[in-house]
This record gives sequence, structure tokens and C-alpha cells, in this order.
Amino acid sequence: FGSRERFRIQRSDGVRLLVGTSAYPSRHMVCAPSDEHVIGLPAVAVAAKQALRSARSSVSMEEVASHSSRTDCWVVLYGEAFDVTEYVQHHPGKDFLLQAAGQDASGIFESVHSSKGKAVLKSESFRSRYLVGKVERDEPEEFTFVNDVVYQELSSEVEAYFRSVAGTKWAKGGFCEQVVVYIKFALIMVLALFTKYQSVIGSGSLVNSIMLGVAMLLVIFNISHGACHGELIMRYPTWFSKASQWAHVFLGSRHADWMAWHNMSHHQHTNTHSDLDTNRGMPFFRMHDEDRYSWYIRYQHFYVWFIYPLTHIVTFIQRERGFAALHILTCNLLSFTLAGRFCMWQLLIESLVFGFGFVMINHITHANDEAEYVHRPTTKVGWGEHQLRSSSNWCMDSRVVTMLLGGINYQIEHHLFQSIHHIHYPEMSKIVRRVSKKQNVPYVSFPTYFAALCSHTKLLVRMGTPL
Repeated sequence: FGSRERFRIQRSDGVRLLVGTSAYPSRHMVCAPSDEHVIGLPAVAVAAKQALRSARSSVSMEEVASHSSRTDCWVVLYGEAFDVTEYVQHHPGKDFLLQAAGQDASGIFESVHSSKGKAVLKSESFRSRYLVGKVERDEPEEFTFVNDVVYQELSSEVEAYFRSVAGTKWAKGGFCEQVVVYIKFALIMVLALFTKYQSVIGSGSLVNSIMLGVAMLLVIFNISHGACHGELIMRYPTWFSKASQWAHVFLGSRHADWMAWHNMSHHQHTNTHSDLDTNRGMPFFRMHDEDRYSWYIRYQHFYVWFIYPLTHIVTFIQRERGFAALHILTCNLLSFTLAGRFCMWQLLIESLVFGFGFVMINHITHANDEAEYVHRPTTKVGWGEHQLRSSSNWCMDSRVVTMLLGGINYQIEHHLFQSIHHIHYPEMSKIVRRVSKKQNVPYVSFPTYFAALCSHTKLLVRMGTPL
């Protein structure tokens, strides 16, 4: 049939098929080598891909990694590879799914989707169309999802809670949540734009540069962070969700890169060797027993506070050098053209303020003397149980702190259910505490920020003790 490529496969029922890609781009053929088994002439490309996939029983992670683009997107979920290239356009989050292209996204899928979403994955219609095969790994998986009793009970009770408040002002995407989302977006974006204008074109004072650093913290904790976790996908306009993600540009980096290392690495592999957030400080810091020890580490509890301000440069800008360079160049061109000066020192001040604030607020929730760190899990602990053990909360009684920081102080609930807005965390925490107590799993919560900071300092001292 004028095919450029042909593949002979044999179905489980013994029927031998000849599958070919037509010389005409829009026409694909799936047929049998004999007249008795003609399946479709011509069939769409989907049929050809399904026939080819049906012949496969397993794939390697290396092969999955090679399918990591918008036009060729494979994702691993619960030990199975799916070709979701065509499904992206049907997914509620559209491009949101692409952050997992060529990777294992089981942890993200588990924490973002409800039981209904997980049922779609298990449905025969979805599996027959998108399943590629089981994944063969060189190393065993770190966590288990099938036998994660803790997370299964947590998910069930949290879903029951939201069913009980459905249709009320406290529902997901309800009146209270929308008021907080839209008012925060408006106020914080006005503050960010004003301080950015003053820094680049206006007075460029030291106070203004500090305020811009604070505004950047408010942007990431209250706007772009939640949007990048999918909080706004289901119940808000698409343009608003995208605008909230792109607010990340105030940090001089792209939201897509943030999702790649924060969502896919930190949230899936919290406090393990695969967590980029936890292991980024080496060799200057030693936060875990497996980290290399050097003579100067014994003094780390004295000098880390002077290195923490560089977090923005090391974490955000270094990964996105091209985008960061464009951001810096654009700001300086505008400043020179409209104000007759450059704004390099203003950009540096805001970067240092943001970096220090980001670490001091966010880092202590995982890097403290109570949260567990497992370098390479030797037993397949439940993913949800590990999130409980490796995260901690602080200042839970302060609604002001929760509102200002976008629920970062409720880190446990955020890691367990990352796509749920922080306004629901106080009620959800009651469920999580009850279930963790029932399942005999630690629930670490510090009464004040100072207590959490002291625990972080205690960890630095302990890890700095000579071996």
C-alpha cells in the first residue's frame, strides 16, 4: 500500500498483522498479510500505534526518557509506561502534563488526582489506547503506591470532607477560595509591578529593592507556586491559570523549569538522594549522614546564614542562565533608556533578599532535626507515609502566616495534596493528624517559627560534628 515502513507483529490470538506508515502523511494502514484478516483500510495513525504497542510487554526507563517532547510524550505511572502524546490535548491541564514527559510521575499523579481521576487510568478504554507496557528498571522503585495504607486512608477521608462541603462557600473553588485567589493575585501583582517599576525606572532606592525582594517572595508563595502545582486548573479560567504560572517571570526564571525540578524532583522524592532541593547545598553544607564530611563543615552553623542569600542565584538563575541573562539585559536596557542609569545593584539586592527569605521560610520545613531523610530507601515504604515523615509544619495556629505565605507553613498537607488550595489546609490538617496518629506515623509540627528555626540549627550542628 505504498508504505515506507512496515512491521510484522503477532497478536495474542495468533493473528499476524502487517502495520505500515503510508507514504502519504495523512494515511496510515493496518492490515493482515492475508485477505481473511483485513482490519482496516485505511486506518488512522492511532490504530497503527495501538497495534504496535499491543506487541510490547515491557520498556526500559531509558526508552521512556527518549520520548520527552510535546509531539512524543511518554509518562510512567505506577510502573507502567503510557504514550499520552494525543491525550495532552484532552487533559484538563493541557501542557501541565508535559512536565512529566519521559519521566516517572507516579507521585505527582497520586497527590494531584482524586479517586475519579485514578479510575480513568485504570479504565480499559484508557489502557487499551495509551498503555505501552510495563517498565523494567535497573534499580527498584523507592516507594510503593499499591500498598500505601496511610495515603489511601488519607485520600478517602479528605475526599469525604470535600463531598460534605460541596456546594457551600468552603468547597473546592468555592466562594471563599475564589475571593482569596483573586484578591491575592490583584494586590500582590500590583505590589510586584510597582516595586519593579521603581527598581528599574524609578528611584531605585535600597528600600525599594528590598521591597521588590519581598514582593517576589509573595509572588512565588501565593501565585506562581500554587498555579504550577495545578491548583487553578479545574475551577478557574485557563488564561488566569497561565497568567499565574507566568508570574514566575518576576523571579527571572521560567515556571516550566521550576516545575521540572520542584514538582518532579522535590515533591516526588522528598528528602532522598533524588531530591534536588535537599542536596543542592553540597559541598558547602552537610544536611544528612550520607553527605561527605569536610573539616570546615563543623562551622556550617556559623556561615550558612551568609550563603543562604545566594539561593536565588544558585537555584533559579544558574539553571536558567539564558532566560536570566535576558531578564537582566531587558531590565538594564529599560533602566538606561528611560532613567539614564543601570540597575544591576538593585537586581542584586532583590535577589539576595528573595534568596534569604526563600530558604528561611521554605527550607526549614524539611531540613530540621525532626523530619526524616532516607538517602536510598531499602524498603518500599508507602509514598504518602514518606511525605508525612519527611515534612513538617510550623505556626499552624496563625491564619495570618498561612495567608501571607500561601500555606507553606502547612508543608505536610501541601506535599500530600499539592493541587488543593491552602485555604483548606487547616481543616485538612485535622484529618491528617487523626490518621497519622491512628497509623502510628509521626506528624511533626512546631508551635512557632523560632522553634522550627532552632530545629534547623540543631541539625546543622549535629551534621557538623566530626565523624
